[in-house]
Formats: sequence, structure tokens, C-alpha cells
Amino acid sequence: MIGISSYAFQDLPLSQALDNIEQISECAEIFSEGLHDIFRNEQTPLSYDLKYSVHAPTTDLNISSIREPIRRASLELVRQTVDICIKIDAEILVVHPGYFSYSYDLPAARAALNNSIGEFADITDDTGVQICIENMPDWDCFLFRQPDIDLNETGFALDVGHANTTGSLNEFIKYDIGHFHLHDNHGEKDEHMWIGGGNIDFSSLHEVLKKSRSIKVLEHRNGEYIEKSMAARKKMGIKGKMGLK
Repeated sequence: MIGISSYAFQDLPLSQALDNIEQISECAEIFSEGLHDIFRNEQTPLSYDLKYSVHAPTTDLNISSIREPIRRASLELVRQTVDICIKIDAEILVVHPGYFSYSYDLPAARAALNNSIGEFADITDDTGVQICIENMPDWDCFLFRQPDIDLNETGFALDVGHANTTGSLNEFIKYDIGHFHLHDNHGEKDEHMWIGGGNIDFSSLHEVLKKSRSIKVLEHRNGEYIEKSMAARKKMGIKGKMGLK
């Protein structure tokens, strides 16, 4: 199934973003920031006939924090987001792996991330909501830019564009992928362009995408990019509705 991230309509209220997405696809991923903050819009998704996934907040959330009170607060925020996922029948919650400020703190940040991953398994077992950790673009502060994290029972959200900036796409596709973020770039910046707008060889992903039953989310900056990607989707063997409101 192909989904559309509300990120493309971030300047619109969530209701209007979902109005647009409903004309394009049967699935929406709610990017829970700004006007689309799921904590301020708990009831809005219930008004639409859409299948949902949710992208957890990134502001004030760091599951790799070396400050244990901050890490615990981040886990509580994840748990509260999971509760909303249950209410709107979203089976996937995408979470960023966290960040650190100084290279000296990298070992402690990795240890904190491992602790958080260990706790995610219990959340999934209790709720049925699969938490998927997303690989990050090539920014020095981020963890999980390379396939160097043992996710154990936690799911993996492959962000194809992010992996292209780190030169690690061929390695990341060896993971058990539970969710996809699809967008393009030229290998240097996280541009979130349409498929074919950058230098990613999507033909090399054809079999992986075709065989996977996981949701493939187009994560673009605007509706124009979505339209271009929807026109290219058939080349990847991805089924989904056409049209843009």
C-alpha cells in the first residue's frame, strides 16, 4: 500500500491535509508536528476513511538522551503517542533514534538508545502497535546513520532518501523492513524530492518494494512532488490510487 505523509501539507490544518490525502491514497502518515500535532488533533483522523501510520514528534523527544530523566520523558511521550495510535487504529509508529551533542557522548548515547529499544518491545507486546525506528540523514548529531544498531524486536523504517545521503542504502535494505519512507535527493542534502528528482536508483529497489507488504509512504515537501512521484510509482511496482485534489 502506498501512503502519503501529511508533511507535504504542513502549512494546512490537519483536517485539510487529510482532505487532500484522501483524494490521492487510502493511507496517510500523520507527521505529528506543528499544525499536525496529534496531541492537539486526536479526533480529527476519525473523520476520514483512511488507514493511518503516525510519525512521532521530533521536538523535545530524544530516546538516546544521555540524561536519564530526559530519556524517560521521551519514552513516556512515545507511550502516549502509542495510545493515540490505538484510538485511530494506526498499527505503525515511526520514531527517530535520537541525537547527541558532543562526540565524547556517543558511547553513552548508544547505550541509552539500546535501553530504549529494549523497552519498546514491551510497548509493542502490550498494545500491538509496531514501533519502527527510522534511519537518519548524514548529520553528525544523529545516531543510526549507518546500519550499526541492533533493533532486536523493534521494527525498522527505511528512509530511502536518508540512506542515500549516507551511502548506506544497499546495506540498509538487508534489514527486515517494516515501513518505508520514499523520497529522492542528490546524495548530499535531505531534499525530500519526488522520485526521479535526484540520483537514487529506484530500479534497484523494485523487487524489495514489490515483495514487501509494508506501507510505502511518500514523504515530500509539497503536493507537486507527490503528483510527480505518483506518476513514477508504477515503475516500482507499487499499487495505489492516482489523482491529486
